[in-house]
Amino acid sequence: MVKRKVMGILQVAATFVGTVVGAGFASGREIIQFFTQYHAFGTIGAVFSGLIMTWIGTKMMVYAKRMNAYSFNELLIRMLGEQVGSIIQALLFFITLGMTGVMLAGAGALFGEQLGLNRQLGSLLVLLIGIFFVFKGLRGLLFINSLVVPLLLFFVVLTFWTNQAGPQTFPESGQIRWMLAAFNYAAYNLSMALIVLVPMARDIDDEQVIFGGGILGGAILGGLLLLAHLMMIGHPGIDLFEMPMAEMVRPLGMVMNYAFIAVIFGEILTTFVGNIFGLTRQLHSVFPKFFSIRLAMLALILCTFVIGQFGYGSLIATLYPLYGALCSALFLYMFFVRLPRRPQ
Repeated sequence: MVKRKVMGILQVAATFVGTVVGAGFASGREIIQFFTQYHAFGTIGAVFSGLIMTWIGTKMMVYAKRMNAYSFNELLIRMLGEQVGSIIQALLFFITLGMTGVMLAGAGALFGEQLGLNRQLGSLLVLLIGIFFVFKGLRGLLFINSLVVPLLLFFVVLTFWTNQAGPQTFPESGQIRWMLAAFNYAAYNLSMALIVLVPMARDIDDEQVIFGGGILGGAILGGLLLLAHLMMIGHPGIDLFEMPMAEMVRPLGMVMNYAFIAVIFGEILTTFVGNIFGLTRQLHSVFPKFFSIRLAMLALILCTFVIGQFGYGSLIATLYPLYGALCSALFLYMFFVRLPRRPQ
């Protein structure tokens, strides 16, 4: 019984980390954009982001479990009311669908830029592997994250170990911007993750497993943010690369570099699988008569494939600012939401 609970906590923690941490983190671009450019302020920001994601993420998973929320829709309507909740969930649904298409475009960019292969091959590979895990439901979601997240953790720790952290200096500018950047990072990434974490929490029987997994996952996530930021600080000019983390791994040899590219691909895959899992629940809960679980999955996968054809850069430029503003407002509201009583 204890062993089963521990395994459950580890799986929830891995899914927490794997859903929040995507290809942007694994490549290093998000770390530079939200933390490293602010130097020592960024170090404080990484800790701040880790703490608030742990708190809000665990709180919302427990909230979802206590109200037996089938999807993120039901959670939003419970918190915001029928009208506002329905509008917000519709916006989040379509933007997240677009972001899931970005994952396919990102896989194409990874194959084209890093491996010199056809971009469509990367997108199709994520699509085919993703379909396999998506149709496994919760088991597939937990398994893929339990596989990829430890590998990412290993690479970040190893790369940090072989790259000395740079000096911590406080820049004259950025005293306020670093805090806004840290908050926006937490808001954007966790709001997207909750689309996955809410239905997952509902399907887990033990609330202690959810709570323990949330705390452990948040602690690992905060640690990863901090380590990645600290090793970037020690390398001026690293921000000039499209995939700075891969450049940090490159001195470890060709085999390790290709292995890390595989980890980035794995992070794209976990985000894709998680988003389809959560969006399927949303679509099915709103239109149960029109969309069975399987039909909803297939429709969403087809939509993301079409969206992924528009190109990685153009999708990022269009969707990220809109999604970031919406998530920041929602995240701020979550600070003040009170947990419902535990069912008797």
